[in-house]
Amino acid sequence: MRLLLAGMILFSASGCAVLHHVQVGEVDGRTNVVSTPIDIKVSETGINLGEAKDIAKGLSRNKQTQKDLDDLEAIVSLFQQGPRTGNPVYSETYAKDLILELYKVCPSGRITNLMAIRETRKYPVISGEIIKIKGSCITERSRRSAHSTSTQQNI
Repeated sequence: MRLLLAGMILFSASGCAVLHHVQVGEVDGRTNVVSTPIDIKVSETGINLGEAKDIAKGLSRNKQTQKDLDDLEAIVSLFQQGPRTGNPVYSETYAKDLILELYKVCPSGRITNLMAIRETRKYPVISGEIIKIKGSCITERSRRSAHSTSTQQNI
């Protein structure tokens, strides 16, 4: 019971974030456009089979059970695919609709200051494999609002 309690405390207390990749696009500096910030995030759970096996083996003193755990890890790892920058995920297509999400928040499709971030939130055994897209959706400023803005500045 104490071992389980210690494991739960360790599990909840240890976690970190790992940044894998950041890419920044061009910035549109025109003054005749309105930019609206956008922020999209998609994620999927990853599993570190090696850590899971090591914990299970540590809880078992039976040699056959430990061998079976090694065999199970080998079999399951054959069927898991995932990004090379993090743990394998169950659905490797979790980000396939990201472009549709971008069009939902920016129907014009004109995005500036685009930043793509790939990171992992790491905990013992499990992880969150995360993709964030940040930027600004740009739309043309209407002539009337541009005229009223310049009129207000002249007053």
